[in-house]
Amino acid sequence: MIEIKTKKLINAPRWKVLRLITCIKEFPQYMPNVKQCDVVEKRFRGAVTEWNVEVDNMPFTWRQQDDFDIPNFLIKFKLISGDLERFQGSWILCESEGGGTEVTVEASVKLGIPILEEVIGGQIAEKLRKNFDLMLEAINERLTLRRYKNIKNRAISDIKGFAVIGHPYNMQHLVRIIKYYNPDFIGPSRDFLLKIFDMAPSYSSSQIKGFKSKTGKEVDGIFVMCPMIPASLVLDADKVLKKVIQACKIAEEHGVGIVTLGGFTSIAGERFSQTLLDAVHVPITTGNTFTSAMVIAGVEKAAGLMGVNLEHAKVTIIGGNGDIGGACARVLCRQVKELTITGRNPRNLMIKGRILADMGTARISTSLDNNEAVKDADIVIAAASSTSTIVDFKCFKPGVIVCDVGYPKNISYTDCDRDDILIFSGGICSIPSEFSLGFDLGLPQKNVLYGCFAEAILLDLEERYENFSWGKGSITPDRIRYIREVGLKHGFDVAPFFWGNRIVPDEEVEKIAKLKTG
Repeated sequence: MIEIKTKKLINAPRWKVLRLITCIKEFPQYMPNVKQCDVVEKRFRGAVTEWNVEVDNMPFTWRQQDDFDIPNFLIKFKLISGDLERFQGSWILCESEGGGTEVTVEASVKLGIPILEEVIGGQIAEKLRKNFDLMLEAINERLTLRRYKNIKNRAISDIKGFAVIGHPYNMQHLVRIIKYYNPDFIGPSRDFLLKIFDMAPSYSSSQIKGFKSKTGKEVDGIFVMCPMIPASLVLDADKVLKKVIQACKIAEEHGVGIVTLGGFTSIAGERFSQTLLDAVHVPITTGNTFTSAMVIAGVEKAAGLMGVNLEHAKVTIIGGNGDIGGACARVLCRQVKELTITGRNPRNLMIKGRILADMGTARISTSLDNNEAVKDADIVIAAASSTSTIVDFKCFKPGVIVCDVGYPKNISYTDCDRDDILIFSGGICSIPSEFSLGFDLGLPQKNVLYGCFAEAILLDLEERYENFSWGKGSITPDRIRYIREVGLKHGFDVAPFFWGNRIVPDEEVEKIAKLKTG
């Protein structure tokens, strides 16, 4: 006899898991490996069932007796006849300390074919173990689907909380994160560390407990690490998508109501939008609506301090054809005198320019040259996500306001010897509670947060579990106003001006304004 054992933690009460496992006739509906399963005879707390299972093109057929020990959450099965000589075991359901149900499957199997038993008996047992793994995964998926259907149908649900999916923004940031766990860490070669990190699956990294709104309401969340460096999105986008799906599945196992895709994961998510939505059940947002709201609020605040009248301003949006850049353009085309958007695709820029011209009163221009586009600008919003420099500081005119909302921020964190321009990190907000994961998030203070992270918290506080920021071009001025109001209600406001890790006080802004006029 060869022994098999496998287990899985399922985020559902034991009675729900037991009820689903005992509905044997439904298995073929949602378990691809179970081709047929018939209840031949119903018995008191049991049944006789016939099975046809296929794993890795290997067919198994048998008849078994099932005994249901309901009070002890135990199901026993024993072979009556079939392809195997012996096959018996049990499903054991135990309450997990962290919540949910730990399901363990134990089985004994004997092939019963002389000579071949010794040669491939272990392989047969491994296929049967895989069969149970597939069944457990399918059961978990089925229960998850039911939970999320409840919130979509506005039914009573135990879904709550938020999840943030993030990643290091470069290799140096990765090393700092690792050193949080081991301050004495001495890294291997860059290529080796990158390869190891690339091999790692997504994983639950931190718990966020008791995040408190200005209203007094508290919510909990998790941070899920998606092991990638931004450059890997270019190298292997399909692999990044798989990691994003893994991360969303982890969020589902925790039963959260909303997931936000931080950093470059949102780009992967939007590039493969429907594939991602088909693969997961939890509502997903990019967080770009609240990020856009913080950009607009930051620009308006800076313009007020710098004495720039928006109605007469020339604004350039680098990456104006992207999600955040496009959202900001749809708002500002109604507020400013001239608006220039830049991008890499001439046709897309032309279409975008025509749409903006119809939406607002600003004179619209497009450009493929970032440096040329910023030369006469009073305000520049850098919304292009790039790992390399996107504009030359020499091209900014004195007194310009530069809001860097790209990720990673390669303008506001770049050394600059100019004191006659205002550069600040945009799309971040001040928050009513500390958001701490222990390790460095790449933010200058613990009481500020990326707008994309903040949006998930706000949606959870409002119990608005939906794909709020999803689909390119879907962020409207009305949605920006709405999420801005929600943010103010809960104590989320535009962050102080940060140039790198340094706060830019109002006195310094006034000094820059004088240099502009002087």
